[in-house]
Amino acid sequence: MLVLSLSASEHTDVERALMETEALSKKKLHALLDELKTSREEYLTLYVKPACFPHYISQVSLADSYRPCLDEIGESAKDRVVIQSAQKYGTGTAIFWQPNGKKYIVLPPFPISENMVSIGEPCVSPLCQILEREYAIGVVLVRWGSYAIGIFRDESLIESKVGTGYIHKEHKKGGSSQKRFARRTEEQRKDFLRRVGNRVDERFRNHTLDYIFFGGNRLILKPLSAESKCLQSQTSHLCGRLLNVRGYADRQALTSGLREINTSLAFCY
Repeated sequence: MLVLSLSASEHTDVERALMETEALSKKKLHALLDELKTSREEYLTLYVKPACFPHYISQVSLADSYRPCLDEIGESAKDRVVIQSAQKYGTGTAIFWQPNGKKYIVLPPFPISENMVSIGEPCVSPLCQILEREYAIGVVLVRWGSYAIGIFRDESLIESKVGTGYIHKEHKKGGSSQKRFARRTEEQRKDFLRRVGNRVDERFRNHTLDYIFFGGNRLILKPLSAESKCLQSQTSHLCGRLLNVRGYADRQALTSGLREINTSLAFCY
């Protein structure tokens, strides 16, 4: 019988090759947590706040017997895809690591508020609390020429406003005509953003929002914020994850946006 001995780096390469990434709806994440709750296996559970990932993992102090497991977690957390995804979500990580079995790194839809380490039964209650809380969420979706603004409480759209605005396409003939069209387009864009900013203020000013999500053209967010007092005053509530908008920003895009907001990302090993 041939026995292979792998170095730590080779173990990491094998784990990366076996890593699967899965987008989880709220229902699917609940199902995963239910499965973990019924497990009789011993897990190392870590919750890491957004600002502390991944460096917090190397600062955790455990008995020597758990050091190899913690080293595995640290190496997996440094994977380029994991790092980039964690930066995109900006919600921290929930890690469930069975030394000789199933392993999960979960990016939840909303931020983890406290670092925590647990050994034994998988500790799923902090993540369950995140999923079960009722949030007031503002959504602003903007593409040049269309916008959709919505306020959700839990799964219900309680207020919305959609609209359009005509903006000339770029003129490519050159010369004075091109400059004239460029000036007109710039003025149309400024006017469009002023109107959208006013609509955001009209909808958001009477609500206390937990989070605000933006979607559409990323380059629009900064100039739009300059036109909206609500966006300027609530920058701490603005989430860094950009929602995808295909086609027009409309009511259907708001519904798709909420579905995307509630989606978690899981790395399974």
